[in-house]
Amino acid sequence: MEIQGKIAVVTGAASGIGRATATALAREGADLVLADVNDDRLEEVRKEITALGRRSIAVHTDVSKLQDIRDLFDRSISEMGRVDILMNNAGVHVVGPAEKISIADWEWIVGINLWGVIYGINLFLPHMLERGSGHIVNTASMAGLIAGEPSIPYVATKFAVVGISECLAASLKPKGIGVTVVCPSFVATNIAEQERLVPFGDGFDDARRAFLEALKQGEWSRLSVFPGGVISPEQVAEKVVHAIRESIFLVYTHPGQKEAAVAKAQDPEGAIDLLAALHVVWNDIFKLPAADVPDAGGEAGPSTAV
Repeated sequence: MEIQGKIAVVTGAASGIGRATATALAREGADLVLADVNDDRLEEVRKEITALGRRSIAVHTDVSKLQDIRDLFDRSISEMGRVDILMNNAGVHVVGPAEKISIADWEWIVGINLWGVIYGINLFLPHMLERGSGHIVNTASMAGLIAGEPSIPYVATKFAVVGISECLAASLKPKGIGVTVVCPSFVATNIAEQERLVPFGDGFDDARRAFLEALKQGEWSRLSVFPGGVISPEQVAEKVVHAIRESIFLVYTHPGQKEAAVAKAQDPEGAIDLLAALHVVWNDIFKLPAADVPDAGGEAGPSTAV
């Protein structure tokens, strides 16, 4: 899809991958509808896009609320005339033992990470079908391909987003509408600001809180022990823009992701053993002082939100 002159809607646009992608699309000549719950940051992004010479509007949007997405769609059409690109990007995270995560926490993360995507598709797709063109981008995670992190609710929502995207891409390909699913590994965002930590009760909860606080402050060195390290939102945005332009379905962001996914498919039983060991690594990272964590050379970016 040619991006010049297109209208793009981005949720979770106030920071992180959403913000970086919105500004990247503006540099490519798109006009933007920016959606988020953080009005102050959203206004900052709107001003950035205006400074780039593109039109933009900011719409306060809680993606877990159907009426908010209806309002977002209505304003997009009334003020921009149409929508060519939809990026369902808003996301949150919760971590804790499976047996201790409350139904309220499940409802919170599913409401944003999964229902936000479903609502976006439900409201915007008919418009694209009527016009016979468009592109939908869903932000998932490498955790949507391999359960390599210890948050079962997060993994559940991201696996669902990958599945939805795959089926959607197959059904929409003959109809002229592209679908992209983005599966990042570690990206330097401020998703930790909205993190919900359910106490484990194992004596290391204070260390986990300190770890999350460090992430809020942009200290990403602990995660650079993982393959590919930590990259910036701008690096992800560059890949998203390329995927829209070239109609690419699956976007990997880090080296080794594709190989890991293939290895899991070839040996699912062995993958469980590897993932169990990886979960132990996660717990060790929580416990270690930051200065004692080896640096694998990951590239850290600015502390902004997913």
